[in-house]
Amino acid sequence: MASCLGCCFGNTSTDKHRSTDKIDGGSTLPALQPVSSPHHAPVIGQTESSSVVQDKENQDGGSTLPAFQQYTYEQLAWATGQFSNNFLLGEGAFGQVYKGNLDGKVVAIKKLKIIQDEQHENLQTKLDEIEVISHVTHLHIVKLLGYCNEEANKLLVLEYVPNKSLKSHLHGKRLLEWKDRMNIAIGAAKGLQYLHEDCDPKIIHRDIKSDNILIGNEFEAKIADFSLAKILPITDDITHITTMLRGTNIYADPEYDPLQRVSEKSDVYSYGVVLLELITGRKPQDAHSNIIEWARLRIVSALSGGIYHALVDSKLDSKLASYETKEMERMISCAAASVYKSSKLRPRMKDIIGVLNGTTPPEQIWNSEDNAFLSEKGKRRAARPWLT
Repeated sequence: MASCLGCCFGNTSTDKHRSTDKIDGGSTLPALQPVSSPHHAPVIGQTESSSVVQDKENQDGGSTLPAFQQYTYEQLAWATGQFSNNFLLGEGAFGQVYKGNLDGKVVAIKKLKIIQDEQHENLQTKLDEIEVISHVTHLHIVKLLGYCNEEANKLLVLEYVPNKSLKSHLHGKRLLEWKDRMNIAIGAAKGLQYLHEDCDPKIIHRDIKSDNILIGNEFEAKIADFSLAKILPITDDITHITTMLRGTNIYADPEYDPLQRVSEKSDVYSYGVVLLELITGRKPQDAHSNIIEWARLRIVSALSGGIYHALVDSKLDSKLASYETKEMERMISCAAASVYKSSKLRPRMKDIIGVLNGTTPPEQIWNSEDNAFLSEKGKRRAARPWLT
């Protein structure tokens, strides 16, 4: 199944033109009341099930979530106070996300915009794609709980994550401590490994960025927003899909821009950019440069000369906060191998998890000879591997 899920999983954190730090959190929101209607008083627990999937235990945590269901538009409207702005969590190019209450449980309800060039796509294909994503059950991935498909009304019901996005924590007023940064990096890597290696068929996210990594109450990472996801066909001889590049540009693998051969290694590249954000505390793009070019030579100084202060977030490199040098070295090695190597040479998420956990030596994915990838010549070679 190689069709795009854009119509089903719209990106509600804004794209390269806007940002929404409001998403998935909002301590000032009014209290939600359980769904009730003076006319129909629907009972969500007795809603007609889609019979797509019955939830299995969470792979990492053992907890269970409600069975995947199909809802009516009326039910979701009542759950959000008729989509009141009082319950709006975030808004982006693909729609709005509202905080809602279904059967006494707080959920996130995503109200999708109609994408003109996808209106006439085969409906059954879309339902099949929802079915595939509904099977994704993992501690580090936001769970799809249900959907609504009534004519022009397309909505998704998702697990509610209360602690906002990684972006809001990195660039907010409070310091994101190093132990939490490591925990988030490892959790996001585990989520991606699950999508790439344990899902059948495999799923490529295609829009990994700090906006789309949400933070739970225990500072565990949860990958969100399958707006651009691709599902690899179930066959051993297909390793990539050719598709028009639609992700946020700074996070997008530059090798095949704008016509991109999407594979798991495209997600690895984007994940590497997120690691650079965790290391440096910088935004991926500013008025003067992007984080990839800014970090290039500073990584050489850090890994070869042990000079970290020019690269590492200054808020971590102070008397008030600190980091473990060996852990920092491991994260820098993972970021460098993910971003600066060509796709064929990038590590798998399994390898990255091993390095971050300290069970795999960082030299297995990035050694002193690999610093050549950080030079201008190495930059050109990594961007156009077919020329070498």
